[in-house]
Amino acid sequence: MYEIREGLKRINGKFVDTFERDVKEDGCHLEVEAGTTGFKGGGRESGSRAYVRIEGMQADMLVGTTSTKEGVEIAVCGDDEILALIEALRFAEKALIDGCREK
Repeated sequence: MYEIREGLKRINGKFVDTFERDVKEDGCHLEVEAGTTGFKGGGRESGSRAYVRIEGMQADMLVGTTSTKEGVEIAVCGDDEILALIEALRFAEKALIDGCREK
């Protein structure tokens, strides 16, 4: 079993509770953090926020940098943006899984 750690991020003036865990596969170690305020019924003004961070602790990655290591941060504002982010991540997951099955 893996440990899940709780965190808090401030995204455009609103606090987002986050959950973080380590993902390890042989020689790869990623740290993943994600959270959302949930749906608030509108755009940025309504307060809905979502946050995703993936950092390579030990990984062969080509990404932008976060403040401490190589990684990527994604922050969106608005119900539609949260839905789009979820759909984008689902698509990425499916593309990677399907791609692995085909190889």
